[in-house]
Amino acid sequence: MMNKPTEQHLIRAAYLTQLRHGPFTAREPNDELNEDDVSRLLNAGYLREEQSVPERRYSLTESGRRQIRVVLAGGVYDVLHVGHLAALTEAKTLGDVLVVVVATDVTVETLKGRKPVLPEEDRRALVEGLKPVDKAILGYEDVGFGFEQVLMEVMPDIVAFGYDQEKLERIVAEIIERRHLQIQITKLSRFEHEKYASSTSVKQRLSEELR
Repeated sequence: MMNKPTEQHLIRAAYLTQLRHGPFTAREPNDELNEDDVSRLLNAGYLREEQSVPERRYSLTESGRRQIRVVLAGGVYDVLHVGHLAALTEAKTLGDVLVVVVATDVTVETLKGRKPVLPEEDRRALVEGLKPVDKAILGYEDVGFGFEQVLMEVMPDIVAFGYDQEKLERIVAEIIERRHLQIQITKLSRFEHEKYASSTSVKQRLSEELR
């Protein structure tokens, strides 16, 4: 006999369902949330019914959202390697849900002056396939306001930065201060072992091997 899912598990599923899609119906395609689960969360005060037609839609209440701790991480993830996995595994230990924002092709070209090796949707899908990641979303092409849009959309409790993301950390810290957001910033470990190579070094090695 299967154990009944905890309310926290259901709240996590509701959060991920409404992320980027907004209020959802009780019949929304979701392996972790069914009509009985929606009723259970409604009765507990963790969901609210939205004014919508023709079908009822639901979203998390503030009380429901407080039951889970959401962590946000981000990057380009052009060539996935074990260092990415190690960092995201550590990020997941900081909360209940890990959302990863993947830079768009336009953002990569704007910031790095080159196109990524893999297109944005491929990079997003690969990141979402990693075990620690609950949801991977694409960022916005507007580099100036993109970070702020993602923060306001995800509303994380924690933003986790890699050791080499100092510039992005400063930008996010400024947004948090200006918007008076209750978001904590944390720094992920720097992995010194040679197996945690950077994407740049991996691409250089591939280039040398293919010569």
